[in-house]
Amino acid sequence: MKRRGFTLIELLTAAILSAAVVLVTTEVVRQTALIMERMSSRTLAWERGQNALSIIEPRALHAGFGITYERAGDVFRRSFGNDMNSPPPARWTDGRGPLQIWDGFPSLSKLAPDDGGVFRGRGAAILYAMPSALRASMADDAPVTLNEGESARIRLVPSEELSGITSRLPTTARNDLRSWVTFPLMRLPVYATYSAGELTVRMADGSGLSATLNPYDEMHCIRAERFYAQHDVMYSDELRNAWTNVEERLEGVLEMWFEWTPSKKLLEAWILTTGGIREKNPTAGTARPKDWPSEAPWRANFEFHDVVVVRGSWFLKNM
Repeated sequence: MKRRGFTLIELLTAAILSAAVVLVTTEVVRQTALIMERMSSRTLAWERGQNALSIIEPRALHAGFGITYERAGDVFRRSFGNDMNSPPPARWTDGRGPLQIWDGFPSLSKLAPDDGGVFRGRGAAILYAMPSALRASMADDAPVTLNEGESARIRLVPSEELSGITSRLPTTARNDLRSWVTFPLMRLPVYATYSAGELTVRMADGSGLSATLNPYDEMHCIRAERFYAQHDVMYSDELRNAWTNVEERLEGVLEMWFEWTPSKKLLEAWILTTGGIREKNPTAGTARPKDWPSEAPWRANFEFHDVVVVRGSWFLKNM
């Protein structure tokens, strides 16, 4: 019995079909890899945005806690002055309270204008109170009233908590924000120094104010930080006797946008993040996301990134 072999045409046809199958398979694998890479990139960008919000949120929710800022301005001015070039606590009583929005960066000293009751900008500074888990203990558990220029010494309890917090207790100069604390029931900031388990708190001279320190009211350390994005990184600065201690918080943050509406006590933040470079080809660039505010900046180099917009909003009940 004779076996017929493949003709040349059949061999060529088989080769062409095999090549086509290989090409299609390769393209499917390539497209699948690109889709997976894009998904991974967007997931990374989304995680970065959530991380940025998680850094801002606890500060925002404690903004102005334990501070009646309409009265606190007089207290701060006695120690920080009212120079526009000085640290801003004394200037945080212009109707905006312990939250300030900057118009842009690097001109962070330029406050955002009032746009119909809303302040919009690329940077935000928050004056907030950080809980210490330490409470005031006075003789006979009796309240202590402090008038302007007066001071009082109190013990901090529970004493077993002191070992882990002594580095955060105030020991610095009066014009350093790290030396200021508040007790929520007082509703005023006071200058404080700590030594050997006792805290000395003092009302500012010439403030014309008085406040009552109640037994077992928790001490909160007053802090201020500002947040902004530069060179695709989220940064924060801490306020001491000037803005200092610049810290690189998070990579992959292209831009930040804040809107503060005092009448609603509403702070909103939009974080534009990247999971990486997409393509260095303008024709294949990323379009401006629809959920990125129209007032917020958009730069041409953003088109090379896989971008995600993450939004947060907080009702600041202490303001």
